Amino acid sequence: MATLRGTVERVTFQNDDNGYTVFHVLPEGAVLPVACVGTTPTIEPGLSVVLTGRTENHKRYGPRFAVESYEIVRPTTAEGIVRLLSSGFIAGIGQTRARAIVERFGAATLDVLDTAPERLRQVSGIGPKTLGRIREAWDTQKHLRGLILFLQQFGVSLNMAYKIHKAYGSQSQARISADPYGLIDDIWGVGFKKADAIAGKLGYSPDSYKRIQAGLRFVLEEAAAEGHCYLPAGELTDRAAALLAVERSLVVHSLDHTIQAQLLIGDEGGVYLPHLHAAETRVASMLAAHLAPPGRAAPAEDPAARAWLEAQAARNGWQVDGRQIAACLAALSSSLFVLTGGPGTGKTTTLQLLVGWLRSRGLRVALAAPTGRAAQRMGSVAGTPAQTIHRLLEFHPERDRAAFGRTAARPLDTDVVIVDEVSMVDILLMRSLLDALPPAAQLVLVGDSNQLPSIGAGNVLADLIGSGRVPHVELTTLFRQAACSRIVTCAHEVIHGEVSRFANGPDDNCFFLTAEDPARCLELLIELVCTRLPKRYRLDPRTDIQVLSPMHRGELGTQNINRLLQQRLTTGGVGVTRGEVTFTTGDRVMQVRNNYDRGVFNGDIGYITQVDDEGMVGVQFDAVRAVYDPRELDELMHAYCISIHKSQGCEFPAVVIPMTTQHFVMLRRNLVYTALTRARQLCVLAGNPRAFAIAVRAQEGQRRYTRLAARLSAV
Repeated sequence: MATLRGTVERVTFQNDDNGYTVFHVLPEGAVLPVACVGTTPTIEPGLSVVLTGRTENHKRYGPRFAVESYEIVRPTTAEGIVRLLSSGFIAGIGQTRARAIVERFGAATLDVLDTAPERLRQVSGIGPKTLGRIREAWDTQKHLRGLILFLQQFGVSLNMAYKIHKAYGSQSQARISADPYGLIDDIWGVGFKKADAIAGKLGYSPDSYKRIQAGLRFVLEEAAAEGHCYLPAGELTDRAAALLAVERSLVVHSLDHTIQAQLLIGDEGGVYLPHLHAAETRVASMLAAHLAPPGRAAPAEDPAARAWLEAQAARNGWQVDGRQIAACLAALSSSLFVLTGGPGTGKTTTLQLLVGWLRSRGLRVALAAPTGRAAQRMGSVAGTPAQTIHRLLEFHPERDRAAFGRTAARPLDTDVVIVDEVSMVDILLMRSLLDALPPAAQLVLVGDSNQLPSIGAGNVLADLIGSGRVPHVELTTLFRQAACSRIVTCAHEVIHGEVSRFANGPDDNCFFLTAEDPARCLELLIELVCTRLPKRYRLDPRTDIQVLSPMHRGELGTQNINRLLQQRLTTGGVGVTRGEVTFTTGDRVMQVRNNYDRGVFNGDIGYITQVDDEGMVGVQFDAVRAVYDPRELDELMHAYCISIHKSQGCEFPAVVIPMTTQHFVMLRRNLVYTALTRARQLCVLAGNPRAFAIAVRAQEGQRRYTRLAARLSAV
């Protein structure tokens, strides 16, 4: 066994699941770093370490130090102190400031930080505000040390230790010891496997009630992420038994006790998380209250409204048919109404007519959509401002969740609420919207029932239509102007199960470029985004062209495509590295979780406008500028390529879609339809025509377990 002491220069790979890390350490007094490998989850650049292990000569990677054990220590050299302070571990200190501090205080720097931090005012550029940030960060770092040592035995990464400390503070060790499974709910990024591994090392029995209860809840949370409001009891039991590797009878017994304790809700053979059961039943009861009782005759048509609508359409030169006028009249005579239709079928014109009539009668109309981009588009076509649903409801942050200023106690000041892109609205957001709806207000829901359902739990739009209780008009006529767009006609062919033929003519706006081999498809995709499309159509590849992939992993998944496009499209900007990913000024990025403190939500797209000397990253989203600490960058991913699911509610000037049999498991008709309809001016599919045909013919997606339609039908 040998000992290696030095400073971690860089981390080239780290597996968050098991802590296996590949990193480079610069030994004290050496010039060249040493490659190291081992299970070292708390290793990060800038830390001083003492490693114990053996030198080995790997056949492929050459000489490296295989770590058996390690210890994080305080650096003793000036360079080591600079690396520690500038690693991003201490907010308020970047590379330049770290050197200035060490030049002033030398080897005594860490003692100054410990005992007399006010002396840092002697360093140029450090004022009272910066000093306060540094003191707070250094105090946190000191408290973190004990937690890191405690968590090191469990393979918890340094970044995760930081999140735990941020949530639990000085009670971190006590709370983890008392209930390691609480980490799943309290700390974003901790899954069941990690919490379960900690619990095992703390002595929890594999068949303990607390472990099985946590497993049951985790399975339901995973199901909710798949879109389910509940799982049948048998399926839940099977999934949990497989996850926990325990006898099914133990899971059945624990499930019964968990339901009796109302930690989970049993309802007609299904098992719900309590908040989802409450949301589904509440949505059903509120919608029922807005519906006309069965058997009641529909209100008579208003002749004045029909005359106004037809005259307004003629005045503006809009193409309309009887179904659009009928949709407007039905909406005006219904307290709850659903309007659906594909691209080019006149939803926009119908919305303009409806809003125009309502405003002409002096009614207050609120327009909303699930995303900022969808709201912008809705407002531009309706001629009146629109907001996101969250902003309409005046959200304000509470601990890791949304609380709304508009509720049943303080309803919206409006007569009519019109919501677009309703296919994206999940059961929780629908509950919040209905809670804030005044009892006498009308609610008009607009969407495309052929698009993918919401990312969150529920299938609200499909359930409303499927209940047979909600007044609904579907627009189906494809108007002449829209029929001139090959994007629109291709989308309609796809949703009707017809495998489109692509002429790839000079005047087309929807193309299929064949690349049978995935490697060639990837090469073609990069060429299209970076060279061919910008040159021919004068598009900016960073802002105008969006790649949409069916999957995240693999050669043609979002992760690999993002890596390659970032290499080509960002050069010379200031960057900060987190793990294997570097975020650079100018990068297009996406928020991947709801962050109510910042006012940004899962799926929001923005651009990095600033990376400062301390590694703080500024991102400009549509209406919000958010700043991220280096340890919070796991909330962002590059967005040159995003998943088709994440693209819902957005439109882009140009869309490029890889389509290969590598994506076989995800190829479904509504997936391709959703991707096609994200393109406003130009759409290019690239890949294997057979994969496209498979997707078009695969109509059935995964069934979602919801009971909203049944609850409404029973009213």
